Amino acid sequence: MTHFFCRWLMHALGGSRKPDVVCHEARPPWAIEESQYLSLCTRCGECFKACPNRLLKPASQSEYEGTAIAGTPVLDLACGQCSYCGSCARACPTGALDLQWGRQVQTRVQIEASCQARQGFYCLLCEDACPQLAIKATADGVSVNMAACDGCGACGLACFHGAITLIPQL
Repeated sequence: MTHFFCRWLMHALGGSRKPDVVCHEARPPWAIEESQYLSLCTRCGECFKACPNRLLKPASQSEYEGTAIAGTPVLDLACGQCSYCGSCARACPTGALDLQWGRQVQTRVQIEASCQARQGFYCLLCEDACPQLAIKATADGVSVNMAACDGCGACGLACFHGAITLIPQL
């Protein structure tokens, strides 16, 4: 209830304007709409501490310096996969991460041309790693069922050839 009031108040005070710079990184699971997220996130760090896989980090690219994006949590799947346990959202005191109103899936899989299966080689690494069974490697290449994919990052970690990119859903 408190976060609902905060959203209303921020909107009423004009806090829901679009940022001058767009964040090009994935937000944590259950992040609410970007302008509200930026209005509510206090950069307290509670979500960083709560993530059991340590996948959250502060947005620190130089393009974010001096903007509302600087220091806000972003999802980094380079060294781990997200289990969507909800710890980050439960730890968020402001409602910027919300299990009911936020969006769980923040990334989408993109298979690059360097994919071994797409080049005709036998490779099932990404298919075997996918907990949602969203990836199928066939003689014709690799297909991803985007409706089943939850963007957890397991496939990207499994690919030795760097052929899988996780694209932030903006």
